[in-house]
Amino acid sequence: MSYASPVILSFDKASFAFNDGKRVILNEANFSIRENTKITIMGQNGAGKSTMFKIIMGELKLQSGKMNLVPGKTVAIARQVIPRDQMHLTVKEYFATAFKNPDNKLEKKITEVLDEVNLVAPLDKTLKQFSGGQQARLLLAHALIQEPDILLLDEPTNNLDTAGINHLISFILGYEKTVVVISHDADFLNMFTDGVLYLNVQRQNVEQYWGNYYDVVEQIAAQIERERQQNARMEKEIQDSKDKINFFSNKGGKMRKLASKLRDDVAEAEENKVSVRKDDKTIPKFTIEFPNLIGPIVQINSLSLMSPLTHEVVHVPFSLTVKKHQRYILKWPNGIGKSTLLKRLTSGEDTDAVISPEVSIGYYSQDFDALDMNQTVWDSLHSATSECTDQDVYKVAAQFLLIGDLLKNPVHALSEGQKGLLCYARFVLQKPHLLILDEPTNHINFRHLPVIAEALNDYEGGMIMVSHDDVFVEKIQNLDEIDLKRLLDI
Repeated sequence: MSYASPVILSFDKASFAFNDGKRVILNEANFSIRENTKITIMGQNGAGKSTMFKIIMGELKLQSGKMNLVPGKTVAIARQVIPRDQMHLTVKEYFATAFKNPDNKLEKKITEVLDEVNLVAPLDKTLKQFSGGQQARLLLAHALIQEPDILLLDEPTNNLDTAGINHLISFILGYEKTVVVISHDADFLNMFTDGVLYLNVQRQNVEQYWGNYYDVVEQIAAQIERERQQNARMEKEIQDSKDKINFFSNKGGKMRKLASKLRDDVAEAEENKVSVRKDDKTIPKFTIEFPNLIGPIVQINSLSLMSPLTHEVVHVPFSLTVKKHQRYILKWPNGIGKSTLLKRLTSGEDTDAVISPEVSIGYYSQDFDALDMNQTVWDSLHSATSECTDQDVYKVAAQFLLIGDLLKNPVHALSEGQKGLLCYARFVLQKPHLLILDEPTNHINFRHLPVIAEALNDYEGGMIMVSHDDVFVEKIQNLDEIDLKRLLDI
């Protein structure tokens, strides 16, 4: 990558806001992206990272300023999730949506691009039949089949197992065009990042840095510290001037004039103080309470899984009683129905398991389909339990950075990261007997993960988890592994 490579995309005094200007994302922002670079977009949950992608894709329009894309250059995006209204499409129908006009070489192109993302997918299979990890590969393939000059990747590691992430890293490193990535996986980003665009939510602008991801994080931290020190010096000088003003104001003649001049100097100094950028906020420590329950929480008698060899559902005899303090993780790569298994277990429709009626289940779904997207955030929190007051809701919402107008917004208007925090906020209010966690780190800012791991370690109820985030899983204590590969005798 050459820093002298030509600019392929730039924003010039770009401004964008939601809610008639009440929520500003960009305020006369200026930045550029050079050809054949690998760029990461950073910022707090809700800072507007996915909004930036929508602007680049032309789905949202700037209110003022310009976005300049070099004529003839194309853009495609691998989104975070497949839209729900497309889940009924077959693989072939889904890829057809990538083109404005019918393509008589479509099947050949699909075969080639699926091979590129290391996925076997029958053309007549519907999207909803694929696992979350397989859907992530389909999303990437849908963008790649368009052969874009700029490839946008929005949280591409979500739902991918270790092999999938390693394949994705190799792909990005070998991709000879421009790639712009949003991700909360720091180790993943550090493998390929040439530079960072930081969305400063406080100043509503975009700061540009060059270097690998960890170098940039250090640069930002050092800049914040310099700004804090500068302000500390200025605040001391301002206070000294104020003390002099108070002393001179009680004197007459020239002393009073000097006090007047000092007031002007103080006013100017106050205006010149640096607006210290707040780094990503981290949620404070929280507790998920367990209302004591006598006896087993859930009794599992068998597991229904998808055989990776025959692609048919098989029922595997398996006896497991989950009690208080017991926690399990289902292990095996994408595609054998782990998410489907957890979803059936949560719904109470699984004939392979017995859950007593008094058991309350807290469910983190990898695609958040357990949340009512049309509820307001306030109503979603209140509906977690009938035993919480308005004060409880306000307190817990603030803990998870869901404050102000966010509480009035519908859930679907939240960023994916904010939806994840909403799930944990609901657990705190709900006080479940059993936590069923399907990729519980999906979309979550890496700064929050140690806090969440600590809360799960302190939780006294039962837990069943699926996660491909090995670093996070290592933080969870007393986690017993259920090897689905062995159960399927593969």
